[in-house]
Parts: sequence; structure tokens; C-alpha cells
Amino acid sequence: MCDSKAQAPPRPSDDDAVITDAPMADHLQAVRSHHRFPGVARCGVPWELSHLEPFAFRVDPGLGFEVTVVVLFSCHCFTRSLARDGRTRLAIPSGELFDDGREVRVLCEERYELSRRHLPHLIKDLRKRSIQIARDHPPNYVTSVPLDDTASLPRRYVVFFEVSRDNKRKGRLILQVQSGYVIEDAPRGRLRARRKISFLTLLRATALRRRISG
Repeated sequence: MCDSKAQAPPRPSDDDAVITDAPMADHLQAVRSHHRFPGVARCGVPWELSHLEPFAFRVDPGLGFEVTVVVLFSCHCFTRSLARDGRTRLAIPSGELFDDGREVRVLCEERYELSRRHLPHLIKDLRKRSIQIARDHPPNYVTSVPLDDTASLPRRYVVFFEVSRDNKRKGRLILQVQSGYVIEDAPRGRLRARRKISFLTLLRATALRRRISG
């Protein structure tokens, strides 16, 4: 006997999801001044940061309709904190400082070069990447890529990000890349115990205001 109840169509897998570019001109109201980095120079040498320009894409994360995801980058992708620098504030040349009016940080050549090498295509490939819940409250997430370099210990480039609903427009999510930096593989153990989550599941839960915990 046939089941009279209609079967819900299966949700698409991350690999099946179709992601299309969305015109950023339609979403400029989601961008604030600290999401753009014109005229940055380290000790008089200009840094090209166009790869960290905001961008947007559309995808159906299993909702039956598309949402728009606006991707924004933080200055933490190419700077480090004063505390992590190792020098006193007075010992740091003014040409190495970055001040966006919200915080003062140190321009970091390693973070800058890695951001050029891995961002933003790492974010564009999140549906194919391993993502872990890094923190529950407020929630953020982490993905990483191994570095093929000459360091004595294996190293990884880790990228932390958060995803939230945009209260200004229905159907729009904000993906904020919070930071990207290097860790040695050994400390990665603290993340191995954290729950993994697929990119579509993350977007779907955020759109539906569902809590995600590790």
C-alpha cells in the first residue's frame, strides 16, 4: 500500500549546492568603513588589499529558496595585536602601526602574505572544507589549511569566522572573517574534539535562527 503522505525532497549536499555570484552593489549598506582598507602601507611600502574587498554570493542551503551571503573581512587578517608583537608599544615604528579608528594593531607581513595566498578563495570553497565550531557563545567557526613550508614543526593557516542574520534585509546573511593566522599543528588538538559542521548546515541554521553548539 502506498504511503499517502508526500515525501519531502532530500536536502542538497554541500557538493551539489549551486553558488552564484551576487552583485555587491546591491549590498553596500552591509559594508562599514572598517571593512575596507584603502591606502594601507607598511613603512612607506603600499600593501595591495583588494583581495579583501567585500563580496556576495547566493545559495540555497536546503531551505527551498536562495539566501544572499555577504562576506566581510577584518583587519585582523593582515595585522596582529600589540600584545602578540613582542615589542613594547614605544619600540614599534609608527610605520608598522595600523589604526582604523577602532583599534591600533601592528601590520603583520606573514598574515598579509597568507591572506593573499589563501583568501578569499578559501572562503569561496567553504562548502568543500572541514569546518569546526570554535566557540559557542558568541558562536564562531574555524577552518584551516596545512602550510607547505620549511618550519621545523608542521603549521596550519587557521581562519576564524562568524555568520549572522542581517536584520536590515530579509534573506541576507553576513559572513565576517574575523582573523587568519598560523598555528603549529600541535595545538590543533584543542579543536579536534569540537563538533564539525557543514557549510550548508551552518547557513541553514543561521537563517532559521537555530542554535548551533559544539
